[in-house]
Amino acid sequence: MAQQQLGRIQWGDLTFGPGSQYAVTALEGLDDLPDIRAEDVARPGQHGDYSGPDYTGPRVIQLGLGLRGETPDDLRALTIALRNHTQPQRQPSALQFLDQDILVWAKVRKRSLPYDAEHLWSIGDAALELYCADPYLYGLTEQSTSTTAYSPSAGRTYPLTHDRTYGPAGESGRVLAVNNGASDAYPVLRVDGPVADPSIEQVTTGQTLIIDATLNDGEYLLIDTRTRAVLFQGSSPRRSWVRAGSTWPLLVPGANEIAYRGSALPSGSGVPSLLTVTWRDTSL
Repeated sequence: MAQQQLGRIQWGDLTFGPGSQYAVTALEGLDDLPDIRAEDVARPGQHGDYSGPDYTGPRVIQLGLGLRGETPDDLRALTIALRNHTQPQRQPSALQFLDQDILVWAKVRKRSLPYDAEHLWSIGDAALELYCADPYLYGLTEQSTSTTAYSPSAGRTYPLTHDRTYGPAGESGRVLAVNNGASDAYPVLRVDGPVADPSIEQVTTGQTLIIDATLNDGEYLLIDTRTRAVLFQGSSPRRSWVRAGSTWPLLVPGANEIAYRGSALPSGSGVPSLLTVTWRDTSL
């Protein structure tokens, strides 16, 4: 259940908030809307603009902490631990708001650990600025659902469409993916062979991604719809396999029906091809 109380925050091995020696004294930027990057164009010879789509810039989170040691030495240990966990980063790390069911991918960009010799005893303060190039707020739970491919090898006859995949599937070959956030989610799609020319249709919105390739038993393709990376065996780029005119399926807020179709291999092992859809609830 959603709660207004901030609760615990996880950063690497450190936990801030209730039950820890790092009290959360301030938080800005989590529920705020990041700066808008508008694509408006001036109306030539007229007042006003032609309004284009609005996109957000990065999210910046300001976090204030109160360090609560039992002795001056304990306070120093807390300070060193926080310093060691807030080093410059090559890649973003997960900042998890455990009781808010929120995850962001962040880098520490500023850190303040002031020393007050006049009043310092066992209590201190700290301030962190965390930069989120990806401004989305994600659910903590990574959700996943799978289905086997809808293929003529199932023993029924289906109309062959212009894209060489098989026509409307029945109950098999379809899954429901529910995005409980307020923004479109970018799923990661994994296609396991054996299958020829696999097709993934976002039935709810009409987006269809078609792969012009054959995957044998034991081979798979990993597709990241956000970065549009297409990786054979999870590492070798195969973007050229995406058929021209394909559209990348997103998960709109609410329920999304996904259809998976493909052709069975003539000398197949009888093992069904599998589509796995993985996503997180997503909001801004």
